[in-house]
Amino acid sequence: MKNTIIFTLVSCSSIFLYGQDLSQGLIANDLMPHAMQPLAKPGYLQSVVDPSFGTTIIRITDAGSGETIRTMYSTIQAWNADETRMILYKRPGGTHILLDGFSYQYIRDLNINPSDIEEVYWHFEDPDLLYYMDNNNQDLVEYNVVLDSKTTLVNLRTLSGCTEGMESGNDVQMMSWNSDIFTFRCGNTSTYAYTISTEVLDTIAVTNLNFTAAMPLPSGQKYLHSKDIYNSDGTYDLTLDIESGNEHSCIGKDSGGNDQYYAVAFAQSPGGGCLGEVIAYDPATGACTTIVGTELGYAYPQSGTHISSLAHKNTEGGWLVASMIGYDQDGQDLLDQELLIAQVNPNSSNVYRIAHHRSDEDEYDYWGEPHPVMSPSGTRVLFNSDCSGSDDGFAVDAYVVELPAYTTSTALNEEINLESNSITIYPNPVESKVYIQGISGNYNVRILDATGNVYQTLMNISAYSIDIEDLPNGLFFLEIQKVGSSDLYLKKILKQ
Repeated sequence: MKNTIIFTLVSCSSIFLYGQDLSQGLIANDLMPHAMQPLAKPGYLQSVVDPSFGTTIIRITDAGSGETIRTMYSTIQAWNADETRMILYKRPGGTHILLDGFSYQYIRDLNINPSDIEEVYWHFEDPDLLYYMDNNNQDLVEYNVVLDSKTTLVNLRTLSGCTEGMESGNDVQMMSWNSDIFTFRCGNTSTYAYTISTEVLDTIAVTNLNFTAAMPLPSGQKYLHSKDIYNSDGTYDLTLDIESGNEHSCIGKDSGGNDQYYAVAFAQSPGGGCLGEVIAYDPATGACTTIVGTELGYAYPQSGTHISSLAHKNTEGGWLVASMIGYDQDGQDLLDQELLIAQVNPNSSNVYRIAHHRSDEDEYDYWGEPHPVMSPSGTRVLFNSDCSGSDDGFAVDAYVVELPAYTTSTALNEEINLESNSITIYPNPVESKVYIQGISGNYNVRILDATGNVYQTLMNISAYSIDIEDLPNGLFFLEIQKVGSSDLYLKKILKQ
C-alpha cells in the first residue's frame, strides 16, 4: 500500500500539493471492451489488481454476514481535507465510524446524530472539523473529531421558526466549498440558507419544494433546486437545459474553477442532445455538455449511475468519478459494472475507465449500490461492493481504488529528497524518536503534516535524534536545512 504527496519548493519553504494529473497510466476515451473477469474477494486490508484495468483495489472494511459498511453517499465527501481520516456508515446499528485516511484502520465510532445518515459535512480546509444538523434538536453543530467536542453554532429551528420536520437535504449535496453556507428545509414549506460567518438566514424562493432543500453551489454564489438555479439572495435565476431534475447527480466544478452540475440523463435535453451517464450543466448559462454519452460513442446510458465530483484539493480541478451498475450486471458490455473518472474542461473533457466494482442491488437494494467518492486529491476512489459472484449477498464492504497517480509515486517508507540521497531516518514507522543519519554540523528542522502545518521547529541543533512522542499518529515530514546553507531536504515519517 502506498501514499502519494507531491511537493514543490518555493523560497526554501515547503508547500504541500496533492496529486494533480490523475490520467497517469490510464487510457483516455477508451471505447474498447474490457470484460469483467473472475476475481476473488481480497482479505481485509489486502489488495488485488483489477485484471481488466490494472489498477490496485484495497478492501478497507471487514463487514460480517448481513452487514454493510460503506460510503455515506456519492455526493458526500468521505475523507477530511488532508485525507488523514475518513467516515463510513455501518449497519445494522446505524453508526458513523472514523477510519485512518491512509492506513484505513478503524479508529472509533463517531458520537454524532445528524438529521440523516449522509448529512455530515467535512470542513473543506480544517481537517479536524465537520458540520451537521442534530436530529434531536436541530442545532447546527461544529464537531471536532480529534477532541470529540461539539460546538452549537445556532439552533436552526428557533432561527427559522419552523414547526415541521427539518432536514439539510433529501437530494443532499455538500456545503459551499468555503464551508460557510449550510442549507436546509422546513417540511415541504420552505428552504433556507444559513451563512455561518455572518450569522444570516436567507429564504430561497422555491415554490414547489417537493420535500427537497436547495443546495449551495461550490462558490456559494448560487443555489440549485431540482433543475432550477437561484441567486445568492434566494431569487430565481434560470432553469437548466435538462429533461429531468430528479436523476442521480452531484454538484462540483470544472477545471476552470467554474460551478457545474453533473447528472445522468436518460432522455435528451429540451435543447437537444445531452443523453448519457455524465452530463455537465452550466449554472451560469443553463447549457449542457456531454461528458459520457451517446454523442461520444457510448450506448444508451447504463442503469444505476452515480456521480461524485468532490476532488476539491486537486490543483488541476474538474475531476469526477461515476459508477454504473448496468442492465446485464455481468461486466461484459462497455461501462457495465464499471467505475470511471473524467476531467471536465471548459473546452474539452477526457474519460478514463478505472475498474469493475462487482456490485449490484440484488441482495441489499440501495445499500449495495457502489456510490463512489473521490478523495480530495482525487488520487483515490472509494466505493462499495458486495463482491458479486461467489460472495454475492454475504456483506457489503468499502473498497479503495488507488489510481496510478497515487501508487506510482513515492512509497510510504521511501525517502523524499529535494537535494540529496545521503540522509537517512530510522526507524520508520516510528513511535517516539526519529534518528537522523548522514548529515553533519548544525541544522534546522521543521516537522510538518501533509498539508504543510508546522507542528514543531528546532533551530541550530546538532543532536541526531528528535523526540516526536507528543505528535498525534499519522503521516509527517521532516524538513531539514543545514545552517548557513540553502540546501533543503524532506523526509517522510509515519508516526504510529
